[in-house]
Amino acid sequence: MKRSILKVAAGLFAAALLLLGAPAYGAPTPSPKPSPSPVVRSITISGESLSAPITLRSDQHPKEFGAMITEVDWLASRPGVTKSPAADKLGPKFTVVTALNDVDKQTYDIYPQAVGGPRVFRPAAQPDKRKVAAGWFIGRLTMESSLRQAGVPLGTAEAGQGGGKGGGLPGSGAAEPDIQAMVGDWQRFVGLNGAVVVVIALGVFAIAYAFRRTV
Repeated sequence: MKRSILKVAAGLFAAALLLLGAPAYGAPTPSPKPSPSPVVRSITISGESLSAPITLRSDQHPKEFGAMITEVDWLASRPGVTKSPAADKLGPKFTVVTALNDVDKQTYDIYPQAVGGPRVFRPAAQPDKRKVAAGWFIGRLTMESSLRQAGVPLGTAEAGQGGGKGGGLPGSGAAEPDIQAMVGDWQRFVGLNGAVVVVIALGVFAIAYAFRRTV
């Protein structure tokens, strides 16, 4: 009797070991989790002077993409800071569209050779359907060089054009930049009024005068 009980117990113990040591028959093998898709950003540049749009991808053209994305990415939600420039002072227009994994997100019109410095226009209608107000911005001074680095051909200013076809760079015969408009735009951009500018200027002159007296 005892031997029978021992044999049954030994059989149950062996079966338990088999169940614990091997997967159940017919159980599906868990599949490995797929790796997350890489995040790829891109920017597409189009314009009348381009025979075909230029597309820069963060995974294929990191240097060129990095230079171009810094020209517009900071304008995604900021309010406009300058009034609309005169059309004959804007120079050549290029449209840039940023995308995330081939899904368009933002679009801007840029004018790298506008009289008085680069300008950017952000349309109210954006590809990602977000709500923003249309606005004009003062562009970064590196805009022209970033476009050239991306492969955009930009000519120099032509005599008498003053920001028309070919750009707005001052040169022989070219119209002089509108300095007064530039100063007004920059005052609005940094949020300083005329009185604050005068106070800062007086402070600088006072420091310079005191320093000169001590030398």
